[in-house]
Amino acid sequence: MPPRILNGLDRDVYQIIRKFEDQHVDDKKPPRFTVSGVYDAIKQSNSSLARQKKRPLEDSIHRVLRLRKEEKHEDDEEADIEEAAAAASPKPKERDYYLLNKQIAKSWNIPKAQSSGVATPEQKTSMEPERLPNGEPKPKKRRAERREKEDRHPPTDASLRDLGGMDDAIKILVKSITWPMHAPEACEKGLVKPARGVLIHGPPGCGKTMLAKAYAASLGVAFIPVSAPSLVAGMSGESEKKIRELYDEARKLAPCLVFIDEIDAIMGKRENAQREMEKRIVAQMLTCMDDCDPQKMGGKLVVTLAATNRPDSIDPALRRAGRFNYEIGLGIPNEVAREAILRKMLSKIPLADDVDCKFLAKRTPGFVGADLEDLISVAQNDLATELMSEIAQVSSEAAMEIDSDTQDPPIIKLHYAILSAPLNAIPEDKYTLTMRHFLEAIEQVQPSSKREGFSTIPDTTWAHIGALDNVREELMLSIVEPIHHPEKFRALGIDGPSGVLLWGPPGCGKTLLAKAVANESKANFISVKGPELLNKYVGESERSVRQVFSRARTSAPCIVFFDELDALVPRRDSSGTDSSARVVNQLLTELDGMNNRSGVYVIGATNRPDMIDPAILRPGRLGTNIFIDLPNADGRVEILKTRIRRLLPSYTDLDVLEAVARDRRCERFSGADIENLHSAAAKSAMRRMISNGGKEPGSLLPEDWQRALNETKPSVSDSHAEKFRTLKEMGWE
Repeated sequence: MPPRILNGLDRDVYQIIRKFEDQHVDDKKPPRFTVSGVYDAIKQSNSSLARQKKRPLEDSIHRVLRLRKEEKHEDDEEADIEEAAAAASPKPKERDYYLLNKQIAKSWNIPKAQSSGVATPEQKTSMEPERLPNGEPKPKKRRAERREKEDRHPPTDASLRDLGGMDDAIKILVKSITWPMHAPEACEKGLVKPARGVLIHGPPGCGKTMLAKAYAASLGVAFIPVSAPSLVAGMSGESEKKIRELYDEARKLAPCLVFIDEIDAIMGKRENAQREMEKRIVAQMLTCMDDCDPQKMGGKLVVTLAATNRPDSIDPALRRAGRFNYEIGLGIPNEVAREAILRKMLSKIPLADDVDCKFLAKRTPGFVGADLEDLISVAQNDLATELMSEIAQVSSEAAMEIDSDTQDPPIIKLHYAILSAPLNAIPEDKYTLTMRHFLEAIEQVQPSSKREGFSTIPDTTWAHIGALDNVREELMLSIVEPIHHPEKFRALGIDGPSGVLLWGPPGCGKTLLAKAVANESKANFISVKGPELLNKYVGESERSVRQVFSRARTSAPCIVFFDELDALVPRRDSSGTDSSARVVNQLLTELDGMNNRSGVYVIGATNRPDMIDPAILRPGRLGTNIFIDLPNADGRVEILKTRIRRLLPSYTDLDVLEAVARDRRCERFSGADIENLHSAAAKSAMRRMISNGGKEPGSLLPEDWQRALNETKPSVSDSHAEKFRTLKEMGWE
């Protein structure tokens, strides 16, 4: 430390000035520091010295600068002497780390100082950030500005003509967007009120994104597709900034379509938000949509299309008129829609003459568009595998490969055979799909609706059910006919869907009847076991009930079957719990149609009707009560014959079946007991065949039926059956 610096303030200032000098040590012409320039730099970079009074600090800077001038003069004289001495001796090699320091210092790009002693703006900016004329720092260049401009042209790989089964959805888009988009003058004058947003919702794979892209391609306007999670940023305020920039760009490109996929990820209900950032994002979106007023933009439109499979989780403020004016529900397609989708998808694929799209539509209940596309893909892969197997068998090289290692499984041998086959070994005219390929593919594809809680339409038909003709007729009038011919019922003043309660002793065919009704109507089918909706957490059971009916509404016409209904909606009394009462209230609300139950038909089944809350059974909810009693002798004969006819077509001894069904020991047998009787007779026949060495052909003999009658007992007791008959007499039917 120089002895001429005595006080502590001068020492601190001296260290800072030396630091500034070191930053410019590699400059060809280092700047000359001034008192004002050093003072401003200290104020910005050193918090301890910045608290000093201005006058003493400036005096200290003046003294230190004068001292440094003297020291530099002395250093220059010493440097001349050392340079002369170095000229006479070899110059040592410069160390690598000195070179690295110089390269780093050069990259700082510090502006050079002018020769005058007065501090210039360039000299000041060498130690402080650049500022605007109003004194604020200049904004840094954002990376987004340096990126290449993204393509905002409409898609070219989609068309409305490629969509099947979406006529109603396209109609809403045409009515709300197409004409206003091409009539800006009418929008500017207020003659046409266009939609600012359309919300597309439905189960996964139903075609929400494809519909948005196809519609944007048909309009031919600017298209900005955005994934909702990409709008979320980690820093506070960045998410709102991204949304503002998105709509600023859309207004510049207007007319423009903005498509936000999976909007529920960022636009959840604000009352459920766990962080303030989530609320601010929703508020920013509301503001941006309100700013897209065509009268302010010269009639040009900015329309927001959004897609979600959870519409109930979106904040209600977004779903009001003026924002998302219209909502398009793309449910699970019915049979007619599935046929239209299949025809569109198969229009460019070689097909055999036996392919029937209508039959395939019947065999694919619960399939959405993505499932049908997967079905075609599986069928094509199976066809290619068959063709390659044939080529592998014919090709000598592939045959040698297959025979060379007999320990490999066949599928591994086929793998290596395909790899050894030449490229393009299969001619294009061989890729022709047949009906067999599609039917085999149906067994391999699981529909998305089944994963989402839906059940596929059961295989049970009326042919599987014996007797119960009166019950069948009632169900046809209550469920099947309103689904097949709704216009006839509307002409008679019957518009709302009805609900049916099937009750009676266990094993009489209540569940079987519900499956047969679902198969006959060809409607979407949701099977719910009563206890599976119950949850120990508060509000979860009610949410499960709402979710069932929400899914059913998006897939109308739909049948919701509640098995063991008494477990879900017990009587509400003082002895019950609050949670069970809330579940009953929620189901009553859904059955009343407060949330538009149009197209949703409800079937309930129970063997304890006295335990069900009476409010469920009033007209308008489950108003049609059908009692399914134990079958009489004629009913038992028909049930047994129907079962044997379906399972053993070769069995011809029908007289034995009638004698067995009318036997006194068969009294009080339910349908399940008759099924158990057949199982016992089959076991008896198996034991007889084993005892005879297995030489006899498998067949049911009269003695097998007699042994089964002795072993099988009715599952419904006299007192239990009498209880149901008493309930019937009390007016349950």
